[in-house]
Amino acid sequence: MRNLREAFLRSDTVKIGGKSVKVSKITIAQWRELLSVIHALPQLLITVMTAAPEDRLPYFLVAIEKSLTDVVNVVSVLTELDAEWIENNAGVDELVAYFVAVAKANNFGELLKNGQSALNLAKPVTEVTDQGAA
Repeated sequence: MRNLREAFLRSDTVKIGGKSVKVSKITIAQWRELLSVIHALPQLLITVMTAAPEDRLPYFLVAIEKSLTDVVNVVSVLTELDAEWIENNAGVDELVAYFVAVAKANNFGELLKNGQSALNLAKPVTEVTDQGAA
């Protein structure tokens, strides 16, 4: 029965602590609010995403440990669920599933790639010329 119910669950929703929550694009207003409630999470996520594939799991586990408060705050902002309720009712697996769904819905992989490209373009260009003896 559970699988049948999950089959009918909308693909843009996930379960957190037994509640269905919608996964959607992060608005500019939400980004601003997110930036005010997160501390360690951005750097830890970048470390995980840029690690070699065989190293991602250990980095991911450390990131979870170091950033649980940030994770709860992010989920609270995006779902409008109370942070304390999330801490007392949600499983880490549900929060990870939510993050994966949000990353897909917001195309984070492409966002990071484009951001990295923009940063590379912003680097000062040092031109090396071969000026042999004349």
